[in-house]
Amino acid sequence: MLLMSEIINYLNKEQKQSVLYNGKYLQINAGPGTGKTTTLAAKILYTQSELGIDTEEILGISFSRSAKSQLLHKLEEFSDRIGYGGKPTILTFHSLAHRIIKNGIYCKESRFRAGFQRVSTEEFLNLDQSLIKGLCKAYADRDVVNNALARAYTEIRQGNQLEFDPFNHYEEIDDKKVYNITTYESGRILIKGEELKKYWARVNKIEKIKNVTDYQGMISEAIRLLQLKKLTYNMISSKYNYIFVDEYQDTSLAQEKLLFSIIHNSSHVTIVGDKNQTIYTFNGSNSRNLKRFSDFFSRKDPNNYKMVNLIQNYRSTNEIIELANDFIKEQNIIPYKTRSGFQPTLVETHSIELAATYVANKINELIDNGEYNPSDICVLYRKNSEYYPQGEKVFKKLESMNIAYTKKQSKSGETISLSERIIALSNKYEEEPLDEIISILIEKNENEDLISFVKDAISQGAVDTDDLIDYSVELEESVSVETDDAVIVKTVHDAKGLEYPVVFILYLGDREFPHSSQPDIDEESRLFYVGITRAQNQLYILGKKGIHQESFLDRCLPSNIKFEQYHNSNQEEKNEGFNYKDKSIIDQTTKQLKEAENKEQEELRRLMDLF
Repeated sequence: MLLMSEIINYLNKEQKQSVLYNGKYLQINAGPGTGKTTTLAAKILYTQSELGIDTEEILGISFSRSAKSQLLHKLEEFSDRIGYGGKPTILTFHSLAHRIIKNGIYCKESRFRAGFQRVSTEEFLNLDQSLIKGLCKAYADRDVVNNALARAYTEIRQGNQLEFDPFNHYEEIDDKKVYNITTYESGRILIKGEELKKYWARVNKIEKIKNVTDYQGMISEAIRLLQLKKLTYNMISSKYNYIFVDEYQDTSLAQEKLLFSIIHNSSHVTIVGDKNQTIYTFNGSNSRNLKRFSDFFSRKDPNNYKMVNLIQNYRSTNEIIELANDFIKEQNIIPYKTRSGFQPTLVETHSIELAATYVANKINELIDNGEYNPSDICVLYRKNSEYYPQGEKVFKKLESMNIAYTKKQSKSGETISLSERIIALSNKYEEEPLDEIISILIEKNENEDLISFVKDAISQGAVDTDDLIDYSVELEESVSVETDDAVIVKTVHDAKGLEYPVVFILYLGDREFPHSSQPDIDEESRLFYVGITRAQNQLYILGKKGIHQESFLDRCLPSNIKFEQYHNSNQEEKNEGFNYKDKSIIDQTTKQLKEAENKEQEELRRLMDLF
């Protein structure tokens, strides 16, 4: 058995500072691959073993299920090695909100009843078509009005765009205010405050009748219950004195408000985040939360606040780290030790079809050579839709070459159908541990899906029926299952927090990556940075130059990167090995030829004008 001190000695200087700091407020800025999960797990275990804090007093909060799973795994690994440490409560923000509401129902302070259901926002707002009746009459297209009101309703609760501070009740809306809502269909729609207030009141009425809400609704109700400062608040705040929050850069203003509503004068709070990995602003995430945390607690209690920067990257080769830093123009991470390796490859190709062909051929080569197993390889794409079918092109090409792959598969129907059975199961066996419940289900020859679900929940740290419901809340609408014998294909968003020996990123270019006709370049840059930093050994980036928007391809070129051109699926990379200087000469020559052509056309037009 190891001692806790031996685990601490295994950490680097900044990680040790984080673990050993005993002040009340700690902010860990952790770049990609810098061991933030290891650091957080070590600090939680140190809090138990060295500070003598009971597991029941510890609350871990994560933005995603994958981050929660990694933290639980690392905690279990450390606990096994030192023979000490229990499993603390670790929840996502949504499962935390669900638990708070459940307490609120017990205390008769919530507007929901026992067994309330969670639905997606889209499904939720389509429950009753009368929601928009008589609202925004100036706009004839009622579908556009419906989408605009739904968007305004979501954003005002998140605190993302419309109001800096998230609203938890429609009475907070100013009747006289006018909100400018961007819609995909018709630009912008103006919504009066009084109209948005009526819409929200109608939604609340449906919620009460049907006993349902969406995920943002759970956050809003949890905040409302805590801010009452009554029984629900006392039950939650008095229980958790040590709070650890992972992926803080992905929190919305509403989730930040939820956290601050739990914190009390005796709270010890540790947050971990990286402003350069904020990639969910479209869902309300706000990277300024990191700065606000720093500003607030450094002023409130400067002697009990500390900021630590983790910058030693244990994941990637020097060349990949250099490219990542160059791209964001910041020395965000440094190599833990010199580990030179495969030079990142930038492949210029003029279509997604050619890019998919290149990727499939290269994957086939890597597997045939015995260099990597299929599951070592991950293909990351920006978007997969009818108009931007990046993923589909890759899927088809891999299939044509008989290369097995995994992709995200929809589980929404399965998850929703299980949800009601899980709630009924939890109500029936509320006091039973999950191990006993499984035995009961097997004895009664219950549905295999239900038994499998409970087993999966236990493997993710669930112990009782509260944990079981938390797990059901955390299940995403879609999941991907990674196997040992298949290439992983997923969006960059889905790969956050993960790492792979070989990574392909596609497809750079106007409207592709950066995405949209009017992209948020800062957000897209952070997303691309996340993609780059998933790679451990080899990295391939495919695309073309941006013309009307910022060119990510050009931003990669000044780095120590290998440049190739691939414009014909039958070609053997004849242009392989072009460096930045070669590319500059080609671009300059092309530019001069274009200028000469334009000058000739201008002279011809001038002569025509004379006649």
